[in-house]
Amino acid sequence: MLTGARITSLIMYAHDVAESADHYHRRLGLPVLETTPERVRLDAGLLEIWLEPAARHGVRLFGRRDDSSDVVFLTEDLEATRAALESRGVTFERRRSYEVGLVTDFYDPNGHRLMLYQPSAESLTWPSAPKVREVWRRRGRGTDRAIGPASAAAQGPPELTGLSGNPLIYLFMFENDQMAALGFYRDALGLALLERVHCCNQDCDAEIEGIGKYDGGGVLLSTHHMHERTMVFDDLGRPYSPRVFTPAHGQGIAPVFEVGDIEATVTALRANGVGVAGVTGHDAGLFARFEDPFGHPFFLLQPEPLARAGAGESALR
Repeated sequence: MLTGARITSLIMYAHDVAESADHYHRRLGLPVLETTPERVRLDAGLLEIWLEPAARHGVRLFGRRDDSSDVVFLTEDLEATRAALESRGVTFERRRSYEVGLVTDFYDPNGHRLMLYQPSAESLTWPSAPKVREVWRRRGRGTDRAIGPASAAAQGPPELTGLSGNPLIYLFMFENDQMAALGFYRDALGLALLERVHCCNQDCDAEIEGIGKYDGGGVLLSTHHMHERTMVFDDLGRPYSPRVFTPAHGQGIAPVFEVGDIEATVTALRANGVGVAGVTGHDAGLFARFEDPFGHPFFLLQPEPLARAGAGESALR
């Protein structure tokens, strides 16, 4: 079971790791923690982003827009952050304002869907709000006006800092069966369900609780159902969210849960019906892979004691 386990990194597979690292560092402003032959590690708040080569891991990436998942960064001022990233060469797609707050999305060079999120005052009264405030308090840089106290003041204008100080807050995994998602994430994995609500489309049936928000430690791991029968539009009337679910497209990112005893965790998950592959050793420690019912991959990681020691100097400064 993964009750209490933390997602400590997010693997994002890339066609060209060097090109992707340049995008995330120079355009988005994320600090590079380490560059090795296996991966580039980036600081994304309370977890890291690991850029790894897709071909080496047998992962196929699909086109320039992969809407099977959504990687969301927290901001207290969406318009200022968006304008700053546009000045750094980032192209945004859609913007939407509704009860959760403001969101706007864009894509990285591999087609991974990324998003900025500014919470509304209403959303900061919901059961998921303490996690949002915690992440901002521990790794956000800014003021205390919109979300709550930040860890520190901004280190400069957003045109210079980019997303540094805007921590990753949500990982959305899209699905097409809300009850199967609930059974897997809450019951089979044992994750704490913080909130289960109607989805972002008011045209969906009232009984559809299409968003489940789970405690991933330093991030909210969330499931989001596909709008297969209805359409969601952004503020300009453009189609906003995906309607077709393709499991093969879900392989592009993989959250990593850190565990203390990987063999015991694998045994417990298998007893709950989770198809976990065998444990293998890699440079960062012991890994085991599994997928949710919709094709989204995950890893368990038992780190080696010295796996994070002696990180090399980044080539990207």
